[in-house]
Amino acid sequence: MNPVEQALAKGQLALNEFDAKRFLAGFGIPVCRETLVRDPVEAAAEAATIGFPVALKASGSTLFHKTKLGASR
Repeated sequence: MNPVEQALAKGQLALNEFDAKRFLAGFGIPVCRETLVRDPVEAAAEAATIGFPVALKASGSTLFHKTKLGASR
């Protein structure tokens, strides 16, 4: 099941950024290398694997854009 089918099955209205990039990559569209982690220990380990510098972004099924949280600064 692709990310869009998974999102629809869960009743989501949109894809989060991580799943959207996975979807695009499935069509051969270049995306940056990234991973999804759930805690600071996983984040540190993945950052060491990917290499530095890295960027940390929030991801969630109801988080569409930072402006929706008032986090645009």
